[in-house]
Amino acid sequence: MDNFLRKLQLVKDITIQLPVSKLDFIQKFRNHVDESDLGFVPFEAFQSSRNEYKGNISNNSFELKKRRKLFDTNYSFAKVTGHFSENNNQLNINAEINGFRKRMLLFAGVLIMFYSIFIIGSLFIPDEKSGPVAFVFIPFILFHMSLMLGVPYFIIRRSVKKMIYDVERDLHYWVTKN
Repeated sequence: MDNFLRKLQLVKDITIQLPVSKLDFIQKFRNHVDESDLGFVPFEAFQSSRNEYKGNISNNSFELKKRRKLFDTNYSFAKVTGHFSENNNQLNINAEINGFRKRMLLFAGVLIMFYSIFIIGSLFIPDEKSGPVAFVFIPFILFHMSLMLGVPYFIIRRSVKKMIYDVERDLHYWVTKN
C-alpha cells in the first residue's frame, strides 16, 4: 500500500540538512510548534496561537502538521513525520510527508459502492414506456463519480506538495532567525 501511495504522490520523502545543533533545533522546534498529540480537536480553529504548526518532538524524531485556522481554504491534510541526527554540527532530517489517512478508504469504498449500485440498478430497472433509460445517464454518472473521487485526490496531492515547500522553508527560517 505504501508503494502505491508513493506512486500516486500522496506520500513523499524529503531530506533536509540544517547548519544547527540538535539541541538548538529541538529548542527552536518547541518555540515554533504547539505541543499536541495531533488528534482531532473539535474547535481547533478558535484556539489562538501565533504558531502555524502543532506537533511533538522527542529525542530523535518529531511529528507535525499545520494548525487549522478560521476561514482557511488552504488547510493542509498532510502530516510530517521525521527523524533527525547530528553529524559535524550539521543536522540531517529525514522526513515523510503523508497526506493519506486510512479513514479515506471508507469514504472511497462507500462512494464506489453507491455508484456501483446506482449504475447496476439503472441498467436493469426499465422505464415503463421506452425500456432502459440508463444509457443516457451512465456517462453523466461516470463523470460525476470521477469528480467525486478525483477532486479529493488532487487536493490531497497538492497538500503534500505544499507541505514539502512550507516545511523546508520554515525549518530553514527557524534555524537562521535569531
